[in-house]
Amino acid sequence: MNKKYVVILMALFILLVLAIPAQATKPDSAEGVWSYFVYKAEVKEAGCNTFLTTYDYGKMTGTFEGETTEVGMVVEHCSGGVSFNGNMVFVGEVDSPAGARSGTMEMSVVGQCCDENGWDGQWVILSGTEELANLRGQGTWSGPGAGGPFVWGDVDYEGNIHFEGND
Repeated sequence: MNKKYVVILMALFILLVLAIPAQATKPDSAEGVWSYFVYKAEVKEAGCNTFLTTYDYGKMTGTFEGETTEVGMVVEHCSGGVSFNGNMVFVGEVDSPAGARSGTMEMSVVGQCCDENGWDGQWVILSGTEELANLRGQGTWSGPGAGGPFVWGDVDYEGNIHFEGND
């Protein structure tokens, strides 16, 4: 009889522990403008596809306040579609309810073009340093973008961010 009560108590304890919710705060919204220009592009062709390795410099305003550099690949597909995949490095401050935090972060940026609105895509924070080491986030971006080498262009970004741990 005692064994039965011990097993029942253990099962109840395990269920109680599993039912405790995680102590995470809700994500904060992020939004602003990324202005950038392409300062170098390397072109390669394979069949009817064109591959452009692009090197960009930019500035972000809004939730992210700072400068960016980016290396990306623009592919002009035989079908007429255009896609983009790049890694961006941001150096600056990120605004949060706990105050601005500074450091460096790396983001993955992917997208496609071209309709009447220009580019649209997604961004994900991959890693960070200093006060941005625990920053996580993802979102979308859209806009006309840069019109060619050394021509400034803008895209709007929005999404959600969260500082893991001590917020």
